[in-house]
Amino acid sequence: MHGDTTTRADTKGAVLLRKNYLSALENVAQSIGTMGPVATIGTILPLLIYKSGNGTWLLFLCVMAAFFLISANINVFASKMASAGSLSAFAERGLGKRAGSLTGWSYLVAMAFVITSSAISCAYYLVVVLSRGLGVHVGGLGEALITVGVVLAAWWPAHRDIKLSTKTMLAAESVSVLVILAILVSAMAGSHHWVDRAQLRLEGSGFPQMRLGFVLAFMTLAGFESATALGEEAKAATSTMPRVMMLCILPTGLLFVVSIYCVTVFSHGLNLALDQTDAPLDMIARSIGLPALGWASSLGIALSCYGCALGGLNAGSRVVFSMARSRQVPGCLEAIHPANGTPHRALLLLSLVAAALPCALIGLGSSMADAMDYLMQIASLGFLGSYLVVCVAAPVHLASRSKLRPAALVVAVLSVAVIAAAFAMSLVPGAEGPWRYLPYVFALLLATGMAVSSLSPAAPAPGALAPEPAE
Repeated sequence: MHGDTTTRADTKGAVLLRKNYLSALENVAQSIGTMGPVATIGTILPLLIYKSGNGTWLLFLCVMAAFFLISANINVFASKMASAGSLSAFAERGLGKRAGSLTGWSYLVAMAFVITSSAISCAYYLVVVLSRGLGVHVGGLGEALITVGVVLAAWWPAHRDIKLSTKTMLAAESVSVLVILAILVSAMAGSHHWVDRAQLRLEGSGFPQMRLGFVLAFMTLAGFESATALGEEAKAATSTMPRVMMLCILPTGLLFVVSIYCVTVFSHGLNLALDQTDAPLDMIARSIGLPALGWASSLGIALSCYGCALGGLNAGSRVVFSMARSRQVPGCLEAIHPANGTPHRALLLLSLVAAALPCALIGLGSSMADAMDYLMQIASLGFLGSYLVVCVAAPVHLASRSKLRPAALVVAVLSVAVIAAAFAMSLVPGAEGPWRYLPYVFALLLATGMAVSSLSPAAPAPGALAPEPAE
């Protein structure tokens, strides 16, 4: 049996999401796509190494452990209920409607800005390929048009079929990972420098360096939970989702640790200025006489960014759909395409935002690199906010059912402490220029969202939350 592959309707004739439609692998593809491992390796990890130096690998292991703690809190809900509302539904289950609304808006901001930053990042690396590989100069108008083209290319499979989306993401990320591994393995084999004592001894690393990289490291695994937004469409969601999150954190985290170690080795040998080069993997490939792989690495990063935008569209549209169902946003966004079974109006709204924001920033004179950094910073605050509320909700929910154990309480307290530290470090000391205003932009977006929810008419009670089965 392949599950229900046709669209369904409720008792009032409204079209619903497809039930029992997605396999475990397709859910893994959703989360991996949203995380964008190759995009992270090509863009975030070099900056992380620049900030944290030889202790980067150890810092990342600590962050990886923190994500296992966060995953454990999410699993308190994901192992018992499935909802397109994802973290919003989980927070509501533990702390009530207002906490659910706050989490929903925070997570929606995260996903909306993941889509926008990923779209412009994809366009940025396509411009790198065009300029360095083909010698084509691309101006501001061309950058904006390419960004819009990326959004359209992500919207189409997301609108057409969720299975098509997940398969597209899996293919894009698989090809990209193979290219990156080819560069790293070839470079390490040619360097004959497998043991880097400077890293093993943590030379030059201390708390100041680790602090600088902590927030950046924290965002490398964000999005691991995005498959939970497909909970209403997944097969055996309550048993699948905990495994999906583990399958996303562990292999991706190990890939990042290996990449951190290798890129740090090359930064020593090649004297790479990791904060100044826009394509460090390209430089590494060229240094070992493989310029074609360098060109391919930029294309691979572009593909990974595209997959990240597609994953954000899938997850974000389900959150919008769920919030529309509970009337936290206009009810018209609850619509499901009668043939495709996708929340097509929510997808269109997010796609319009993803096309408009980067174009506006480029039109205002921002470089593509700065624009994608601004957008990702706001996305990071959205992830932190939604994780924080769910980690508070988990022990409260367990306590309300007389199931809170000391181990679960410790996990929740440690998770909240880590997330709070990441929040604090992202705000203090104050950043320069536009960066200092980004937290206020995030706060304004949250306040606006909560105002929209408070002014919306009351939601119909049936179907707003998937019932938790009796234990």
